[in-house]
Amino acid sequence: MLRSLAKSLPRVSQDEPPSSPPRRTLSRLFSYLRPYRFRMLLTLSIYVLCVTLGQLYPFVDRKLIDEHIAVNNPDGFLPLLLLAVVMHAINWGGVYVRSQLIQRISWDILVDLRQQLFHHVAGLSFKFHENEPVGKTMTRFIGDANTLNDFLTNQVANVVNDVMSGLIVIILMFAINPALTLIALCALPVLTAIGLYMRPRLYEGWERVRENMTRFNIFLAENIAGMRVIQAFVRENVNLGQFQAANRRVVTEWMKVIGLQSWFSPLVEITRSAALVIVLFVAANRLGIGGEALTVGTLVAFTAYINNLWTPISTLTNMYVVLQATLASADKVFQLLDTQPTVTDAPNAVPLPPIKGEIVFDHVYFGYDGSRNVLEDISLRIEPGQLVALVGQTGSGKTTLASLVCRFYDVTGGRITVDGYDVRAVTQQSLRSQIGVVLQEPFIFSDTIANNIRYGRPNASMDEVIAAAKKANCHDFIMQLSDGYETVAHERGSQFSLGQRQLLSIARAILADPRIIVLDEATSAVDTETERLIQDAFEKLLAAEDSPHGRRTAIVIAHRLSTIRKADQIVVLKHGRIVEVGNHQTLVNKPDGYYAALVRAQASGH
Repeated sequence: MLRSLAKSLPRVSQDEPPSSPPRRTLSRLFSYLRPYRFRMLLTLSIYVLCVTLGQLYPFVDRKLIDEHIAVNNPDGFLPLLLLAVVMHAINWGGVYVRSQLIQRISWDILVDLRQQLFHHVAGLSFKFHENEPVGKTMTRFIGDANTLNDFLTNQVANVVNDVMSGLIVIILMFAINPALTLIALCALPVLTAIGLYMRPRLYEGWERVRENMTRFNIFLAENIAGMRVIQAFVRENVNLGQFQAANRRVVTEWMKVIGLQSWFSPLVEITRSAALVIVLFVAANRLGIGGEALTVGTLVAFTAYINNLWTPISTLTNMYVVLQATLASADKVFQLLDTQPTVTDAPNAVPLPPIKGEIVFDHVYFGYDGSRNVLEDISLRIEPGQLVALVGQTGSGKTTLASLVCRFYDVTGGRITVDGYDVRAVTQQSLRSQIGVVLQEPFIFSDTIANNIRYGRPNASMDEVIAAAKKANCHDFIMQLSDGYETVAHERGSQFSLGQRQLLSIARAILADPRIIVLDEATSAVDTETERLIQDAFEKLLAAEDSPHGRRTAIVIAHRLSTIRKADQIVVLKHGRIVEVGNHQTLVNKPDGYYAALVRAQASGH
């Protein structure tokens, strides 16, 4: 990338906005259901039908026992039994249909949420991507998105199912024996009090779990990506220890929450059992509550309904745990979605028309964090078709200057114009589509070689891809691959050398045909033959032989000074300021010049 920030330890940003109130978070979360509300209503209706049929089984069993089996009455037994079979068949069919519907809705919502996240993250500025660990962002896409999706579909459906189940059971229990029903419901205030006590503690626990999971994902992503460095410095055992510590922290916080949750189920079971014992005690002593003796069928049905009643109550009390986890995930996802890009199109931004390639820096100032300037009072004019080299020690501002041309950041003072247009007054898309960037560490995607080359022009023909590859001097090594241009690159193009990746990125830039090229020169780490191929490819890229506008304007961030002797302008930077401007011959002949000193130092190997 144009500017990378080294992070020695994984961390979670501490400047995140505060969490929203739970009611507002849930309201925003349920908005994802709106496009599927009719399908969801149909699904929930099937849930209601199934639960209604399911709760009528004991009622039918009561009639079968009391009116037929207990009194040996065959009249009407078979029709009632057939009714029970039909109810079971309808219920089973409903369960199948609702499962299919809820899973389809679930995947649709998950796709919508992840597409929204990806679209938003892709539009965020360089500052966000430099400061936010990849593992943290991936957690939002995977773990948190799955949690929200499960809540919106499966958990919502379960709540509807359990609420309806509880209401139907209570109605049927009152229809059988009101007094026993009141005895069974005496435990509800106890469960309510327990839920209110546990809710804030569970929320805090899930917050700690999410934070530690995020830290773990960050650590894992960094270590997998940096495995070569780990092995080179023999850090396997040290990093394994750090991995185990991060793993233990996740498990510890998780088990704390599970410990809290574990109090719920036993308490619910104890309460259910106590209510059942009391009801059975009353029935066993034949107290005739309500003025009627209890029949065997009534006792069987009532016992079944007590069990059926406490199942949804147990599920609903456990929903506190699910809700707290959902709120914790929703806060993280919405914080990401609420993050605003630092570089945006102006309200009256206009598309940049086809350009010739003139670039003007007009008293430009810039600082990354606002505390100090990285560039100070930069004034420079680059004519169309010129090759301009930026030279200076590490930290002098070379990469920053090139980044401002692409408007990856906005200047904090002065302005930059392209063909007379202030880059802040045109749309980012129209500006960047006319600028090609070749990075020092070229990025190759896990796709075919052909698609990597046509990345900037997805509709380019195969002939155009091959022509660009030939100009970039990478056609020969591509043809030696097992599948040629259809060979799929490994992650980041790991099967290719740095020089080969660089040639592929040059081919990508040639095919995109931009008017301005930003080159982060990368020949210092390659052999002499590869360096020659890269330099030749650079020349072809800059020449723009097929363009009616002639030679492309190029800004080259120079690392090897020997490669920029032909530059039209060499801009020498020191501590964020331009200290010298001229061609190689002029600058190298200044006996006390800074550029001449850099050339001598590099020539002597210092």
